[in-house]
Amino acid sequence: MKHLFKSAAILLLSTSLLLAACSSKNSGQTPEAGGATGESKGKPKIVNVGVFNAPISFNPLISSKDLSSAEIGTMLFEPLLNRIQPLEFLPQLAESFDTKDKQTYTVKLNAKAKWTDGKPVTTEDVAFTLLLIANPKAESSLGSSISFLEGVNGDGKLEDGKTDIAGFKVIDAQTFELKAKTPTDPNIIKEQFGMKFKPLPKHVLKDVKPEELAKHPFMQKPDVTNGAFKFVQYQKDQYVELAANKEYYRGTPKLDKIFVKIMPSANLVAQLQSGEIDMNYGLGIGNLPDQDFETVKKNANLRTKLEPQVGIQGMMINTKTIPDVKVRQAIAYATNRQLIVDNLMKGDAEIFDSVYPSLSAYQNKSLKPTPFDPEKAKALLKEAGWDANKELDFVVPAGNLIREQSAQIIAENLKAVGIKTKISKYDFATVSQKSLKHEFDLLLTGMYMNIDPDSSAYYHSKGNSNSPAYSNPEVDQLLEKGKSEADEKVRKQIYDQVQVIVQKDMPLLTLYYNPTLIAVNKRVTKGEPRLFGTTYDVHEWDVAQ
Repeated sequence: MKHLFKSAAILLLSTSLLLAACSSKNSGQTPEAGGATGESKGKPKIVNVGVFNAPISFNPLISSKDLSSAEIGTMLFEPLLNRIQPLEFLPQLAESFDTKDKQTYTVKLNAKAKWTDGKPVTTEDVAFTLLLIANPKAESSLGSSISFLEGVNGDGKLEDGKTDIAGFKVIDAQTFELKAKTPTDPNIIKEQFGMKFKPLPKHVLKDVKPEELAKHPFMQKPDVTNGAFKFVQYQKDQYVELAANKEYYRGTPKLDKIFVKIMPSANLVAQLQSGEIDMNYGLGIGNLPDQDFETVKKNANLRTKLEPQVGIQGMMINTKTIPDVKVRQAIAYATNRQLIVDNLMKGDAEIFDSVYPSLSAYQNKSLKPTPFDPEKAKALLKEAGWDANKELDFVVPAGNLIREQSAQIIAENLKAVGIKTKISKYDFATVSQKSLKHEFDLLLTGMYMNIDPDSSAYYHSKGNSNSPAYSNPEVDQLLEKGKSEADEKVRKQIYDQVQVIVQKDMPLLTLYYNPTLIAVNKRVTKGEPRLFGTTYDVHEWDVAQ
């Protein structure tokens, strides 16, 4: 198994954001699957992409909370930068992103970029969007992405009474300047800000109150965008329909339409076989069940590849409802992760603790995964005075077969040591809300990895993905120190310490990390899901007529 990870991107590091989960139980049929009228001459060019995770919103300020929203949203709202390989950042909305001192960054927008209503994309849009993220009244998951800037606090927010960000300066209509609080590794700025910041159209949304923006109709039906494709419609939990933006600044897309079809993971296999979908997105939102890999590989109409993915699977343990660390440790000792991997993934996965897989240069190699030890679990529960009559609320996103089967194995493991659980399955949107409000005891989820090792989103007491409500002042201090440290060796030492403490505190148990099988219909001549930058060149995707 190890060779699969070593052959992947050598510098894929750490984690930062989002809950990749599942949804819908429908078949995901679209009105245009199998042939329909399009905009090109002759037969329209359409690609159908299969996922099991329905998007929650198309709002780029909060899309990092779920991977499906983020990936679909990138075809509508352009990031400043993108990448196909680790640390190889490519210009997208920004044609340049430069620094001479690692503290002041000059960013120049592509002068050809424009909104779908014909208005140019300018630094006014950048300033408008940046101030929304920094506004305490506006809902956003990007605070940590701008917290490096002078003038905002550690959460990326302006203090009361402030209306300007000291570290942001408009130079002209296409150029702006960013100033960090301290010299910072440019790769951190480029990934955390350059790739996640996506401007909104000021001329469309300027009159919307910041506190009302997230619920504004525009965020469900964005009709003014700047990406390669335009929004057409979203049939909830069925499909998202996108049409080519013929005026796209990097070139007219070769496809007429893209349908992102939403369905249970088992249906992905059937629709790949039948040709109803052209590819599974994989990477946390369209993974195929491991037991179906061989079936898919044998299909003569499909080309396949094993691809490392951005998501790792974990179990959140609510520190509010399970405050005794001995009980949380017992849950970890009682969970037979190897059984999950062997039975559900044919051994093709990696088991470790924390959120840094072996792909990451920041994994603490001295740490050994918490072993499966039911007797140790029983002893810890006895020490903690555990009430064997108490039943834990075990929240599981519906739709991902492997995750649902994992939950059954974990529940049986816990029952064997004297912990009762009740499995509650919900759609992704409901799970997200329960996660945000800490309304669970145990919760299965996916976690997203970034190049940068900052794991504040999960481990900081104010982290935006800190579902377990974990709080340790020492960890907070280390994470804050790690974000401001530019020396890679020193940062490695800091995150090594974080992993040691978190393994002991056990606010979450990483279950496994495994590659996913990507299948693409051979009629698709250009375009396929990949670990980085799947939609970077979506305007070049094409199919054989």
